[in-house]
Amino acid sequence: MLKKVLKWTGIVFGSLLLLLVVFYCVVYVKTEAGINKVYDIKPQTLTIPDDSASYAYGRHVAEIRGCLGCHGGDLATGEVFADENSPIGYLQASNITSGKGGIHYTDQDWIRSLRHGIGKDGKPLWFMPSHEICGLSNYDMAALISYVKKQPPVDKVTPQKSLKPLGRVLTFAGEFPLLSAEKIDHNAIYVDDIKVAVTADYGKYLAITCTGCHTENFKGAPSHSPEQPPIPDISSTGKLGQWSQDDFVNLFHTGKTPDGRVLSQYMPVKSFTYSDDELKAIYLYLHSVK
Repeated sequence: MLKKVLKWTGIVFGSLLLLLVVFYCVVYVKTEAGINKVYDIKPQTLTIPDDSASYAYGRHVAEIRGCLGCHGGDLATGEVFADENSPIGYLQASNITSGKGGIHYTDQDWIRSLRHGIGKDGKPLWFMPSHEICGLSNYDMAALISYVKKQPPVDKVTPQKSLKPLGRVLTFAGEFPLLSAEKIDHNAIYVDDIKVAVTADYGKYLAITCTGCHTENFKGAPSHSPEQPPIPDISSTGKLGQWSQDDFVNLFHTGKTPDGRVLSQYMPVKSFTYSDDELKAIYLYLHSVK
């Protein structure tokens, strides 16, 4: 009897192991196919301005859209999203200057990267949130490119990116936003400009940047790491729904909530150089999200 039990136990565990192996083989093949897919797209043509006003405005766009938050103030010292101890793999924002270890992009390359999440080789960029910024107006996109392409070269080589089994499984399951190119409508047509106003519509245009952390419905998410607090609900159903417009604006000036709580380093409000009118517009939109 004991031999039969051990036999069937071995068969069950062996079958489960085989299923896991087959599952991971499927995961590996599918993720590799996505990573190595070559997109045949023709980026739109934009006229990139060369004046100082456009450069200054482009820096503002880079700040409020999180470019400097990820790639660093010099656009070379990128944030490490997953280090060598991470079970996901190694991911660090790349050096996007023209220095050693950086990139050498034409205007079309910048458009392909920012609008489509695709590199010069036609393959998807890793962990590049192009799905959050592809909807920039043509005016804002051109100004952003005017700024980033003029940054001084910095010599900094970023370690090779890699993806561990857990990272592949999460990517396969749609729980890890590795390849934004898969989320983008590559045939979309974008508006030339968008009216700047203290309205919920303009706030929606700006608040797309918030979705990277607070999720697409702005309802927040669990903590991404043990040292990071849970990501809060910033829709009308969260605490923000109880704040006044002035409370929200002051949060970005002081780094403190209306009740005096200091925000953690994972919400670096002072690095977002929104104007008060931009913050008021975002507030109006978030308060409209039920």
